[in-house]
Amino acid sequence: QQQLHLTMTFFERPLKEKMRISYEDSPSFRGYMAMGKENTSGQLDYREQVEYAVEYDTSVTQCHGVFPSFQRLKIGHNPWPQDPSDLREVSQNYIKHVCRIADCIQRSLCQALNLEEDILSSQFENSQEPPHWVIKLCSYQASTVHETSQGVGPHTDTNFLTLVLQDDVGGLEAFSEGQWLNVPSSSDMLVCNLGEQTQIWSRGYFLATPHRVVANSSKRRTSVPLFYNPALSTKIQPITDCVFASLLWERDKDCGITNHWSRNNNEMLTSVGENTFKSLARSHPEVFAKHHSDLMLLPNGLVKKRSMCEKGQA
Repeated sequence: QQQLHLTMTFFERPLKEKMRISYEDSPSFRGYMAMGKENTSGQLDYREQVEYAVEYDTSVTQCHGVFPSFQRLKIGHNPWPQDPSDLREVSQNYIKHVCRIADCIQRSLCQALNLEEDILSSQFENSQEPPHWVIKLCSYQASTVHETSQGVGPHTDTNFLTLVLQDDVGGLEAFSEGQWLNVPSSSDMLVCNLGEQTQIWSRGYFLATPHRVVANSSKRRTSVPLFYNPALSTKIQPITDCVFASLLWERDKDCGITNHWSRNNNEMLTSVGENTFKSLARSHPEVFAKHHSDLMLLPNGLVKKRSMCEKGQA
């Protein structure tokens, strides 16, 4: 409740104050994003937000020449507002608690595949590099256009799993068995979406959860999603043929191909860092162009060195 309350309080501040922590000067896409700055599949999302991520001990300040390119996501620090003054402390405590819940879910997914519950521990508990969590503080304005205005367009998250705290306004929808369904809205629970990394790892036994937000016509919606990832340098290793063959299926194995929603031209990358950077580059083209002019975003989401792309096109 406190996390939601402080998030609401921040978004009630004047735009000039919120812009003091703008993400426009952050090569790692950290800070406040005003209405109309983010898009999904090229369509503007009807929300404003603040994005934070793990802070790394690095002296690198310039991103050009840093490769692999996802290492640039480690540059800089999280810009916290002066008001509300306790947003930083409350958010940091909230992140710790929710990451523990995500750890439990991750181990449960391992058990569901008849694997040892700690088989992924080395990817999430790496002494050389911390797991790369990301948190967003989101505010969806009441829609003045139409009751089905896009809060956030249909997509799947690029991470392992997402835990969403939300108020009771509603609007979050998930795609299942061929249709979009309303997700119950309550601040007393966390909604769990599986991400693309989980789908890659399980070879499609678990499917990434397609979801979207429909803007409410009369009420502002507040949510705080936390995106749970292994370390950025991790490469997801799909389960073996033996494990896959032993699984019991409650749905058609081809469901993910035939009637499960998926974004067109979206390559799910085994590299945690590359898949994470893919989403940011797509959703924030202005900041990507400003700080990463030596890189090029390909239609399928791959981020490549510009000189390599230009040579390939020559």
